Amino acid sequence: MKPLKLLVVIVTYNGRRWLDRCLGSVRTWKPDGSALSAVDLFVVDNASTDGSADFVASEFPEAILVRNDRNLGFGKANNIGMRYALEKGYDYVYLMNQDAWINEITLGRLVRYAENDEDYGVLSPLQFRADGERLDRLFEKRFRSTPDEVYDHSVVEVPFIMAAHWLLPRRTLETVGLFDEIFTHNGEDDNYCDRVRYHGLSVGVASAFAVHDREDRPLSKEAAIRLNCLSGSLARLCNINRPLWERVCYVTFFTLVKSLKYGSTLPWKHYSDLIRMLPRIREARSRMKDPDTLS
Repeated sequence: MKPLKLLVVIVTYNGRRWLDRCLGSVRTWKPDGSALSAVDLFVVDNASTDGSADFVASEFPEAILVRNDRNLGFGKANNIGMRYALEKGYDYVYLMNQDAWINEITLGRLVRYAENDEDYGVLSPLQFRADGERLDRLFEKRFRSTPDEVYDHSVVEVPFIMAAHWLLPRRTLETVGLFDEIFTHNGEDDNYCDRVRYHGLSVGVASAFAVHDREDRPLSKEAAIRLNCLSGSLARLCNINRPLWERVCYVTFFTLVKSLKYGSTLPWKHYSDLIRMLPRIREARSRMKDPDTLS
């Protein structure tokens, strides 16, 4: 079995308080029966003002560090790391949020599952809260299954899983491409999972452990509306598995429901912004069908 190389890509933005645990968890990796022979760190700092980049340079000198002069957002920053992985011949990329961490066998175990079933384009470990006992709330909501089912079957196929922890085989990047840069900070992972399925691959949750520590950061009403009615609806409109006219009808109804739920006209403001974006959305949908345009 040929030795495999993996690049862990972490995008930082004012996340200094998590970085020691986040990056430190990568240092502890063990192959866990896989052919994984090398794990490297690639950190993209989105112009943090809390010393995040300097901390990485000082405490994790083995990490490849890119210092952006402005906040590029989630997708564009991760694309820098994924392009590097493709150029340098890595077999796998692991995307991990700055407020997240893994244990010593997470990476090796995920690689072993990916090597055993090439139908999976994205694999995520089970994502727990910081206490390590309960599933992350949003992960559990979208997962719609139980840890026991994963433990029983090793990998469970799902339609979507958030990109706080993603293992991406090289074949996925070559088949699906990178994140589309019509997205800035939210919706990229929904869209990417849609594209994975469009290109005949699957998304799965595997029997491995990870943490996503975000329980103390509740969303304001305005932020929740933006997440649902702008970022979320943009992802719905960019779903290339469904015709655009159908998606527009769905988003129109969705906006009505959310405006009634929140008692606000703000969903309609975001809806108007999306309608003005329709020419760009059509172009993006065309790009998404051809991975060579997203490399």
